[in-house]
Amino acid sequence: MKRNTKELWDKIWKNERSIEEDIFNLLSEENGIRWQRIEDIVIKRFGTFNNLEVIEIGAGSGTNAALMAKRGSKVTILDYSDNALKRSQTFFNRNKFQTEFIKQDVLSLSTYLYNKYDISMSFGLAEHFRGSNRAKVIKAHFNILKQGGIAIISVPNRNNIPYRIYKLACEITNKWTVGEEYPFSRDEIRSICRYIGIKDYFFFGDYFFQSFNFINPFILAKVRKIFGLKNLIDLKRIKKQKGSFLDQYISYSLVICLKK
Repeated sequence: MKRNTKELWDKIWKNERSIEEDIFNLLSEENGIRWQRIEDIVIKRFGTFNNLEVIEIGAGSGTNAALMAKRGSKVTILDYSDNALKRSQTFFNRNKFQTEFIKQDVLSLSTYLYNKYDISMSFGLAEHFRGSNRAKVIKAHFNILKQGGIAIISVPNRNNIPYRIYKLACEITNKWTVGEEYPFSRDEIRSICRYIGIKDYFFFGDYFFQSFNFINPFILAKVRKIFGLKNLIDLKRIKKQKGSFLDQYISYSLVICLKK
């Protein structure tokens, strides 16, 4: 695996996506059970999305931040990759959402960001760090929260078998392209929370059965080749997920919500 560097993420986020892909990805996330659960948490905590100060860290395109902007939140996107910031700017412009963009490294956030946000969040960030930096990343989410704020951190679940199989297969065949990535367990997150002094938190997940999509790409690639299909994007395929009792424990996304 290649080391995680700014240059690597600039390369990853260099490729453009079509407007159709952006629309599809936004609607897919909005109808996913992870977002539905996030929405419920925010409403129970704050009563509304309107005028909440929200920041997504290491955001890439910033899909979840866009969904909060759609509901009236004041959104900030933070990343240290120039191309990731350009990607999120394109994504937000296409969807006609307003946002602020900040170029910073999560491990060295400026103190002017401390105690500023109602919600801090990341989706696929903390797992790209090793050792003590894993705790630093989680602590960074907490530091920038106002009193009463919440942090939502989504990472790959070490106990999700389809993801682990897919990742191993990609590493063996040299097709893993997103740098160092080390999934989390609940026990590791609990240990980190004890270490940095966070006591009020809980876990949830995304849709377990969706994680089998990690295996499907191998099948879909053959289908595309056989039938000459170039694009399987179809908005009619998007259905609102209902979730299952397995989601909290063995789904791909292990999500922790921290309360300040």
